[in-house]
Amino acid sequence: MNPHIQNGIAVTGALGNLGWKLLCHLAEHSAAPRLVGLDLRDAEPGRLEQLQTISEIHTDPPQIDLITCDLSDWQDQRWRTAINEVSAVVHFAAKNPFPEATWDDATVSIDMTNNLSQAATDSPTLSRFVFATSNHVMGRYKDANLNPGELHTDLEAGVGTLWHTGQKDMDSTVYAVAKFAGERQCKVLSEKSDTSFVCVRIGWWQPGENRPATISAAGTPTQQSDPDPTLEQTNRWFREMWLSNRDFLHLFERSLLADTSTWPQKYIVVNGMSNNANMAWDLSHTRQCLKYAPQDNVYA
Repeated sequence: MNPHIQNGIAVTGALGNLGWKLLCHLAEHSAAPRLVGLDLRDAEPGRLEQLQTISEIHTDPPQIDLITCDLSDWQDQRWRTAINEVSAVVHFAAKNPFPEATWDDATVSIDMTNNLSQAATDSPTLSRFVFATSNHVMGRYKDANLNPGELHTDLEAGVGTLWHTGQKDMDSTVYAVAKFAGERQCKVLSEKSDTSFVCVRIGWWQPGENRPATISAAGTPTQQSDPDPTLEQTNRWFREMWLSNRDFLHLFERSLLADTSTWPQKYIVVNGMSNNANMAWDLSHTRQCLKYAPQDNVYA
């Protein structure tokens, strides 16, 4: 069995949009013997039963646990115990997972990432840490008129996207600062531990069906956008960072399983979008390091 999952996988923010869909996918497809969902909220009735039903496809179904805990509290032994028992963690949890997050939201999110990543390096069993960072870390490149494939991960960070939805001005800088700080924390910890870190700058992955037709200059499912031809550049920016459901699940599965032998170091930052035609985002590093093979195209 792959060493990064041999003791199990923990997913933070497990009851949210990203976490729940990945947890359901892992319940059906992963060979990990244990899956742990960590969330600040109590699981609604039936959630655990749903996962267990999905997992019955396996001859030897995994043990599945949903644990209510506070990742911002270092003394909370509920999540600390789990991290000391699994081989990998995928970290989605944030105080506010949307780009209009406040400084209070960002402060708590930074605390959660710092706590979790430090605990991961202290864990006797954990060897892979996957952090869901954000395209908004490079948002200042939105109006740079880049050619296809020019937005690669070794460019200087451009933290925070500035845009107009057609109804209001938006600025994701505060939200993006928390993500960028998490990336840097992962880099520092990778240099003084045996844990490998994958930071995935995910594109726009909407709740539910996640159809290309519903992506617009709104930039986030919490906002609305007017059909305004002057917003075409903003529409294109957000459309071309689309990450389909299928490609999202494949991307994070590869982030868990990938061998570090092709990596330049134990810490990598990769772009996480679908195979969208003519997009500025470069996927060559993602393909090389993770063996990521996206199948969907926002224009198809």
